[in-house]
Amino acid sequence: MLLKWAGGKSWLTRNHPYIFHNEESLFSRSLTHPSIEYKKYIDPFLGGGAVFKHLQPNESLISDVNKELIAFYQCLKSTPEKLFNEVANHFKFHCEDYYYETRDTVQKKNILIAARFLYLNYTCFNGIYRVNSSNKFNVPIGDNDKFHYSLEDFKKHSKALKNAKIKNQDFKDTIYESEAGDLLYIDPPYVTQSNNSTFDMYSSKIFSWQDQIELSVLLEDKRKEGVHIIISNINDIEIINLYPIRNGWKHTMLDRANSLAYRPKGKKYKEIVISNI
Repeated sequence: MLLKWAGGKSWLTRNHPYIFHNEESLFSRSLTHPSIEYKKYIDPFLGGGAVFKHLQPNESLISDVNKELIAFYQCLKSTPEKLFNEVANHFKFHCEDYYYETRDTVQKKNILIAARFLYLNYTCFNGIYRVNSSNKFNVPIGDNDKFHYSLEDFKKHSKALKNAKIKNQDFKDTIYESEAGDLLYIDPPYVTQSNNSTFDMYSSKIFSWQDQIELSVLLEDKRKEGVHIIISNINDIEIINLYPIRNGWKHTMLDRANSLAYRPKGKKYKEIVISNI
């Protein structure tokens, strides 16, 4: 969805599409079964939106705790042309001094917040989103100085978001809204008990090991209610123990590369997908 996103899941939808499909939908040549069947797609850790883009749901609730990220999606949905023009204007002036001046400038209007967010996303180091203890974006400038998307690209993504409800809220509030038959895609920060910190500080509210535990309890309740659930996480025994097979959870260990790629003997899978489907 236009963003460069560290920790994004484009690799998952590209190399392991079967995760989101049953046998009929994966191998069908028609568009009758584009994915597993569900009522509403719900994503409480939206990030770069790779899975939303892959599934193209007719009805969805997408959310994130990051206010600037959600401002971007809201403006992309409602005013794509205005957003494009604002971003293009940033790139006209791009240089090291302009980057740091923009990084240090706090915007109040949603459209200016969204444009600043996308500009910094493309010109910062490796597309990392990180804030300091004062909740200020602090990633240094990167090597990229060009934006390769057109107005038509913005309009295309805006159309994909047409029927999406986009909210800035805590993951628990979003999950509470799911009902039987909905599809919950869960991609939380990769935090374990022994490594109780994320790669970067994503927002002023740090996602902790206690949050991982509370997330697993809430998802177990939703599993019992009949909600379809797919979880991406780090392949770690502490994570695996939160979703026991005896409760109906399925564990699929993955590499980011294609599943047919060569694997040295004994090498550990780095990712796991946990689901009840």
